[in-house]
Amino acid sequence: MTPTYWALCSRQSNNGRATFVHLSREQSLAHPHLGACMRLPPLTRVTPGIATVLLVVSLAFPSTVHAEAKSTGGEAAGDFTLRSLDGGNISLSDFLGKNVILVNFWATWCAPCLKELPKLQELQDELGARGFTVISISVDEAKDEAKVKALVKRLRYKPTVLLDVDTRVVNTYNPRKDMPWTMIIGKDKLIHHKKKGFTDGDEKKLKEWIEGLL
Repeated sequence: MTPTYWALCSRQSNNGRATFVHLSREQSLAHPHLGACMRLPPLTRVTPGIATVLLVVSLAFPSTVHAEAKSTGGEAAGDFTLRSLDGGNISLSDFLGKNVILVNFWATWCAPCLKELPKLQELQDELGARGFTVISISVDEAKDEAKVKALVKRLRYKPTVLLDVDTRVVNTYNPRKDMPWTMIIGKDKLIHHKKKGFTDGDEKKLKEWIEGLL
């Protein structure tokens, strides 16, 4: 059997609490009520030992499927440089101090990410003229770059898209690789807010945070 990548995802249960499911990429994309996903190593099947590990990991997650968000009080945003879909290099420092920046880590296999991207574009369309920009960083592997390009084209997604194929940047900011994962940087070059996951309506909280920094 050909190995495939799997994700541990949280989903909404009837009682409003979160359950955790082990899904293939195709299953995660088809599931309508996911809050966040975390990529797991390639597996051919789920063995009892692996199932135990997944249970332990799931117990370590918060009990609610809604996005986990917090204000950081302001920690310095370290610079990074990544390749864009156009092939050029773009650095965070190109925007630092000039804009309020929303940096969003996502992947084509992450269903909540695909729900969030259009909302991020709406935020940039609405607030961009006031000095706000979105940087979307794909953590897909190099072999999946065509999938990233196809998705961006299908969504007509306009914000900057960068490729973190070796996960160097996501390892710095989000080592657990929860997807989607967002941080908001003020014009003072400090990280003021962080958020894991996405469910419908989260864009309202993002807008509130952004406007508070503009």
